[in-house]
Amino acid sequence: MPLSSLSIEGFRNLDTMTLTFSSGLNLFRGQNAAGKTSLLEAIYVLGRARSFRSSSLDRAISHDQDSFRLVARLQQQTARQIPVGISRKPGQLMARIDGMPVRRLSELAALFPLQWVGGNLHGLFENGPPPRRQFMDWGLFHVKHDYIPVWKQFQKLLKQRNAALRTASSQREISIWDRDLVGCAEQLDVHRADYLARVNSYLVQIMNDFIEDSETLDVLYRRGWLAEKAYSRVLEESLSSDREQGFTRNGPQRADFSLKYRGKPVTEALSRGQQKVLIIGLKLAQAFLLKDLTETPSLFLLDDLGAELDLDNQEKVMRRLAALEAQVFATAIEFPGSPVGEGTENRMFHVEHGKVTEVV
Repeated sequence: MPLSSLSIEGFRNLDTMTLTFSSGLNLFRGQNAAGKTSLLEAIYVLGRARSFRSSSLDRAISHDQDSFRLVARLQQQTARQIPVGISRKPGQLMARIDGMPVRRLSELAALFPLQWVGGNLHGLFENGPPPRRQFMDWGLFHVKHDYIPVWKQFQKLLKQRNAALRTASSQREISIWDRDLVGCAEQLDVHRADYLARVNSYLVQIMNDFIEDSETLDVLYRRGWLAEKAYSRVLEESLSSDREQGFTRNGPQRADFSLKYRGKPVTEALSRGQQKVLIIGLKLAQAFLLKDLTETPSLFLLDDLGAELDLDNQEKVMRRLAALEAQVFATAIEFPGSPVGEGTENRMFHVEHGKVTEVV
């Protein structure tokens, strides 16, 4: 469901405004610090109830305001529009969908899957396993409805086992959690392995536009424990060391994946620029898989794509997004020549000192 409009009050350096969007490509141009990234952040906050800029949403409240309010309308295929709103006072977050209070923030994420393409793209490779696990979990959240309940149950059981490791006096008090923990771990493992195999097949096709020998790309999944051993056996054998450490050292909470190209790690085989394209390719692969499995289009936020890619690669990315029928919000100081993604429905906006005007 694309965003047809967005109303903004009290958010960052942006004026109070209501904007109407294209279901295809929306371009925002303006100088640095004009407010372009704040616009993308507002959309991101609506979809994920958090910011990509700071850990606290309180910081997104304008300095002369006591709260912010964001209200979007999502276009359904039936032509009906669903209002989605989120407001923030210091320490208090409220969200509504179609007039009803949101009980779980995951309800927002389910409405319009967001892909962020901005600064620090290399974090997927350089910031350790957590962002790669988030990559897997985000994708499975949208394509496997039974994944998140199992993931939550595993997290709960893991917390209980870890507490027992720190406080229990007998092996039985610890192992009582193992059977259910193993059941959840095995389900998560199957889902993740299957998901990454599917992503890999899409990635090879996409990257054929960008690099030679894309068929040599390989996404290598690591489950978080020795592949040749059952998880139940791993828990038994590591019990003593787990008690010494005070936590469960093996399991899906340690899962990860890596990528190879021509048999070598991509951080060695590809240039920094090619690595950026590869990470964007991974996000595109997720979006194509989501569209094919659920008929759900993604929404892409592209912040200063020209700083990340040269013009030729920008155009290739935009052609892929057009094939996805994704709604795109892109920022730049200036867009060279004709709008990238020509042939799709485009709207262009000028941003200056927090004011946004459509360029007709």
